[in-house]
Amino acid sequence: MKLKKTAYLLALYLSSSLLICVKNSFCNKNNTRCLSNSCQNNSTCKRFPQDSSCCLDTANDLDTDCEDLKDPCLSSPCQGTATCVNIPGERSFLCQCPPGYSGLTCDTATNSCGGNLCQHGGTCHKDPEHPVCICPPGYAGRFCETDHNECDSSPCHNGAVCQDRINGYSCFCVPGYQGRHCDLEVDECVSDPCMNEAVCLNEIGRYTCVCPQEYSGVNCELEIDECGSQPCLHGATCRDALGGYFCDCAPGFLGDHCELNFNECESQPCLHGGLCVDGRNSYHCDCTGSGFRGIHCESLIPLCWSKPCHNDATCEDTVDSYICHCWPGYTGALCETDINECSSNPCQFGGECAELSSQDLYGNTAGLPSSFSYLGASGYVCICLPGFTGRHCEEDIDECLPNPCLNGGTCQNLPGNYTCHCPFDDTSRTFYGGEDCSEILLGCTHHQCLNNGKCIPHFQNGQHEFTCQCPSGYAGPLCETVTTLSFESNGFLWVTSGSHTSMGSECNISLKFQTVQPNALLLVRGNKDMSVKLELLDGCVHLSIEVWNQSKVLLYISHNTSDGEWHLVEVTFAETITLALNGSSCKEKCTTKSSVSIENHQSICALQNSFLGGLPMGTASDSMSVLNIYNVPSTPSFVGCLQDIRFDLNHITLESISSGLSSNVKAGCLRKDWCESQPCQNRGRCINLWQGYRCECDRPYAGSNCLKGERSGVPGSTMPPGRAISNHPGCHPLLGNIGTPQDFRCLLTKEIKGHSHDMY
Repeated sequence: MKLKKTAYLLALYLSSSLLICVKNSFCNKNNTRCLSNSCQNNSTCKRFPQDSSCCLDTANDLDTDCEDLKDPCLSSPCQGTATCVNIPGERSFLCQCPPGYSGLTCDTATNSCGGNLCQHGGTCHKDPEHPVCICPPGYAGRFCETDHNECDSSPCHNGAVCQDRINGYSCFCVPGYQGRHCDLEVDECVSDPCMNEAVCLNEIGRYTCVCPQEYSGVNCELEIDECGSQPCLHGATCRDALGGYFCDCAPGFLGDHCELNFNECESQPCLHGGLCVDGRNSYHCDCTGSGFRGIHCESLIPLCWSKPCHNDATCEDTVDSYICHCWPGYTGALCETDINECSSNPCQFGGECAELSSQDLYGNTAGLPSSFSYLGASGYVCICLPGFTGRHCEEDIDECLPNPCLNGGTCQNLPGNYTCHCPFDDTSRTFYGGEDCSEILLGCTHHQCLNNGKCIPHFQNGQHEFTCQCPSGYAGPLCETVTTLSFESNGFLWVTSGSHTSMGSECNISLKFQTVQPNALLLVRGNKDMSVKLELLDGCVHLSIEVWNQSKVLLYISHNTSDGEWHLVEVTFAETITLALNGSSCKEKCTTKSSVSIENHQSICALQNSFLGGLPMGTASDSMSVLNIYNVPSTPSFVGCLQDIRFDLNHITLESISSGLSSNVKAGCLRKDWCESQPCQNRGRCINLWQGYRCECDRPYAGSNCLKGERSGVPGSTMPPGRAISNHPGCHPLLGNIGTPQDFRCLLTKEIKGHSHDMY
């Protein structure tokens, strides 16, 4: 009874509290009472319990305004299974309570058991104060709303998984365990899984079979194949057996594993020195170098079988050797030598010789077939230069046949070419030139060569030019320079190294001379170590070379040149020394050469000082004192004229000689005609000399003028400078006699002291 009373008082208290709460739900803003859990998300009710927007966000300490929040049911204010309904426009909510509950938030239970008050099959019992739910096993709570989890006590063992059920649980065991709580270990060996007397080892969740040596597999159900490792060698067949194997060897092999090769060469089956090569159950004979062939080198090889002949020659076997039959154009024991038909240089005029055996020439060389064959490989062909033809290019094609020269030009055929000699038209006074005489040459139109020089026009590099062809005695672009020099007694011309140059390893000297002297010095060049001398001796031209006072070369031409006529003499210094003379005494050019090879001809060309006509006498000037000539020749100085003196290609004239390096030399050829006044009497013959005359008298006349009883050559005679001398048949034509033939002997000119040279 007392318990009931207490329950009643409690219900009364709760009802009063509920009324107060209902009243507070309509409180003003100063009312601070709040419903339980009306504010969510860690916020605290501040003003209106029915308006969760009036809550302080304790996390951010923000006091939000009540008007800002929209849905009051967000905080789930209704208790139990009650449903919260939002009242639009009033920022409030209404709880729809399940049967047996009442109140603003459905937190007040009534004493009625109507409806589904108790959940999960719970049985409702009415109580004087409120209903009581009797829950089925596995559930708890006032309304049996809580499902009890039997797995919380971890009833499953050994890693098993517990699954909660209604008023119970189930254990899912890991492999190797069993039982309601998975606490019993499973013995996998109980089923005797191992075969062939293998030992079973029980393990957690599994078992292992320890197999005998002859078996394998998880349950030792497989017999081991000893042939799997392929123990048999050299292609043998492996036969598996229980606990072992054996090998069926291929032919030629022995041993447990057929590892031994049977040597078929032990019986020495190869003959005649053939090399036996062992194989697999076989052998073969290498007959190389034995001269035999066959399986056992039993057959003699024909020598021609090895094709020893070269160049496609035919091989013929003999008893113990062979013979190579060569194609034409090849020779040698093996026909290995290609005969060089071009070695004799058969092609003329620059033609190229091509052998018919040169295979690389075929197909790209004119005159050769397109393809090579040994049948036609003998011989050669000549590939001629343009302008030539014939088997050996020996025929010069006459390029003048088409008459290429115009305007009356004369065509001259040349080897492989032609040239046109262009005419001068006297009527129109026109020169023609050019390759085909088609060009009118204007080079001489406004130019004239001096001293009867001939103007030769020509056309070169697009310009009309001319060349003067000078007569003897003149030189220069316009033939304006006199190259004739007159030498008087004791005259000389000194040519230093700066006056001429030598070209290359060959040099030459040329000059014309005119004199009546039988003995005279024309030229001397050199010094004490080496000297060259050109002189007249007894009217003949002599050339001598001395090296260290030893005569090395002596050349002469035995033709009289002391006849007062012009004579051309040329000296060439090369590996041999050449002396040439051209003039009235030589109808054709007279030439002589040294028979001794001169090794130092280059040194001769390098000699610096040359003297023409004579040597300086005394040391009157400083230039003369430096003269370094030893063994001064006794040949008299030259009296007469020199013309066109050339050292190599350079003319020597008075203009090219420095002042003081000449004496008694004048330009031109000064020669007076002493015979013009007919000084010789009694039919005497007058001979004109450079500085006087000479009378050749007939007997009984004598004397300088062939007067009776007058002696010639006596001092004081009335002769012009240089005495006249009568002739005597027993003397040199240019020597005179003194007195009668019975009283006087003939004297050489040089023996007439101080006077002999004056007479010329």
